[in-house]
Amino acid sequence: MALFLKRLFFFILVIIAADQLIGFCLRTLYFSQHKGQFAQTTYAVDSANQDIIIFGSSRAVRHYSPSIISKAFGKSCYNVGRDGQQIPYYAALEDVIFERRKPSMVILDINTWEFVENSSRYEKLSILLPYCRKHSELIKYIQIDNPFEKYKLFSAIYPYNSTLFIAANNKIFENKIPSDENGYDPLNKKMDDAGITFTKKILEQAKIDSEKKHPKLDSTAYALYKQFLQKCVDAHIPTFVVISPTLAPEIPNERKDKLLSITKEFPSVTFLDYSNNPNYNDHFEKFADVFHLNREGSEEFTSELISKLGKVSQQFK
Repeated sequence: MALFLKRLFFFILVIIAADQLIGFCLRTLYFSQHKGQFAQTTYAVDSANQDIIIFGSSRAVRHYSPSIISKAFGKSCYNVGRDGQQIPYYAALEDVIFERRKPSMVILDINTWEFVENSSRYEKLSILLPYCRKHSELIKYIQIDNPFEKYKLFSAIYPYNSTLFIAANNKIFENKIPSDENGYDPLNKKMDDAGITFTKKILEQAKIDSEKKHPKLDSTAYALYKQFLQKCVDAHIPTFVVISPTLAPEIPNERKDKLLSITKEFPSVTFLDYSNNPNYNDHFEKFADVFHLNREGSEEFTSELISKLGKVSQQFK
């Protein structure tokens, strides 16, 4: 029995040592990224401290040009949007950025589908696992979907177990990865005739589905949205919630009604809705795909947005 316990003890030590060694190697690889999604996330979490911060999903990444905004206001600007992420990610990122420095303006790009019940939006917070050791305030967010998640962080490998392939690829082919423009990564393409035909079919089907389905709303997502706005208001930051241009007009729905209801609780927050704007609806030439503006469309939108941002932000001076 004593021999068994001794062997078990040494076996556990070997497992722990291996975990720490492999974890160290993965962590070194991960944080050595200079381009790509991991590098952008690392900058957003660890370093972003510009005057104007843009939060959002891939639509934020594609739709807002920091250089145009920065030039207009004479202030630094950074786009911390991230592909595939939603309101839980924005709330988590707000916590770490505001802890470092309160920006002078916040832009939050939002979509009404972010408030349909969907557990994947919380599972995607695994992107924050590599940062929990340094930023303990992030742990409460990764626990939303799984309260035991924090215990898995005792493993040095766990935070990086889904990053190896992408991190290695980014490291090997770093010279082929285009540099972003202060977090802005526009799509330099336009839909051809075949793409437009295909997109019209998608939009028609989406309209049919929306009329038939009545998805359950995500109360946690709305609570995090409210939390996001409250932090901005408490810090006296001019804040703009924007639904950026969509290819098809958005049909009125319960999600948007609730979104507006919450936003109105904060009179100092400005809500700007471009989802039914005729300058963009059905203008296929301004879109790269069904969800995203192309570079020309995004620069037009950013320039148009600036006048509205300027008028409101003057009230805070």
